[in-house]
Amino acid sequence: MSQWRVTAEHPLREMEGLDHERCAALHNLIVERGWTASGRSLNHLDRRSWWECHGGDAQLSPQAAKLSPSVIAFLRAAWHGYGMTARPQYAFFRYLAGLCSPDNLWQNTNYGDDEDDSNKERYVTLYMANWALGASHPLGLVFDQQTFTAIQHISIHDTSVTMNGRQVWLPLELILEGFLDMMDQGKALAVDSSYDGEQERIEPWIMPSYTACDLDEALDAFTRLIRAIEARLPGAPNNEPQSLRDTVVSSALSANSFAGQFSARAPEIRFSYIAPGLRIARQQPFASANVEPGQLRPLLLFESSQAAHQDTERTPWGAQVAISPFSPSFRHITTYPVGLYLTETDPHGAHPFEDGCKLILPYAIGGNGWARTSDGALFGENTHAQGPSATPAPRSTELYQLGFNHFIEMHDVQLKHVLSRWADMVEQGKWAVDADGVAGGIEKWREADTEDHWQHYQLPMSW
Repeated sequence: MSQWRVTAEHPLREMEGLDHERCAALHNLIVERGWTASGRSLNHLDRRSWWECHGGDAQLSPQAAKLSPSVIAFLRAAWHGYGMTARPQYAFFRYLAGLCSPDNLWQNTNYGDDEDDSNKERYVTLYMANWALGASHPLGLVFDQQTFTAIQHISIHDTSVTMNGRQVWLPLELILEGFLDMMDQGKALAVDSSYDGEQERIEPWIMPSYTACDLDEALDAFTRLIRAIEARLPGAPNNEPQSLRDTVVSSALSANSFAGQFSARAPEIRFSYIAPGLRIARQQPFASANVEPGQLRPLLLFESSQAAHQDTERTPWGAQVAISPFSPSFRHITTYPVGLYLTETDPHGAHPFEDGCKLILPYAIGGNGWARTSDGALFGENTHAQGPSATPAPRSTELYQLGFNHFIEMHDVQLKHVLSRWADMVEQGKWAVDADGVAGGIEKWREADTEDHWQHYQLPMSW
């Protein structure tokens, strides 16, 4: 099956229409791997295709008349019988229950009165969202038969974003490859009946709040960043060793948490600035906040001496209201330092990411119209507004964030991606190093909203 995985050695293929052969192979691989991981025998896997399960040509002629030939070819090859015969019920993936029923293929969006019937055939709900996740009006994965691209919709309310005329959709094989990558890294796990852990189980899938791969890659990126800075220091480091361990231990976090594991294994540093204007944190502004049992508070990893900027937005009645970068549990704390935070999460919730992080600046950026999130959206734009262009609104908390997630539910960007980009910036000479570490000070981040530098501050889309 390795030849079907999307890799540097096996990149996307130039095809007319959907690459149905590859997509069916990836779909079936997801089914097979989840099936065996959940303790089931391949001898009991019902490999009937979607087309066969729903009656074949004789029953599906009305749908076939509106489907692209390459989509039909995919549905003739993609396994579907397992989802109809498995007991207990079996979901295709954590976020998707399975391929959609024939009656619901086109129940996916609200069309304008001026759109004709031919355009209403364009968008196909190929997979149903997993209703067990509790989204309001769940939808699924929608496929565009004109561009032969797809995008995930946890809820039908997402369609105003995904169909705003600016959001970029992806080839279906990239989304399926993303699911397989989550399985490879242990972020989406199929488990058998012996599982008795605390992660929410959506038969047969669980989502750990972090994985060994997440931890190792974050540590590798942090070590690479430290080594890159040390190699460019004009002289020997002359500071006392500083450790993240002291920062995290003072927060009374579990040693088994991502933060506990990361700080315990992170190397010490003997210089001050790990990124422009940011050094190892010496305070935890949210340490005393009350949280629900098991929930994790925001944790400050790297700080500046300056206070965070307070973003605001205008209400329909004209008032300016504050926008907090944290959940309602922490909004009573209105003053906190600039820096990089591991953000709050419920490690046993539906969408847990213990390694999600957010960089908060002392000023808002984005007003120049260059700064972008990973999905290509301008900072602060109204992503629900329709049209080919949008108006930015300066924000202090959107740098490095993903925007609309093309694969799963939205979450804060993973720490490993930010640290890896910081290491790139030093190694490639985009950030200078002086005797104190990374130079430039906190004003350096304004580069993210300039024509010459914004690309260096936008991360690729990831799950």
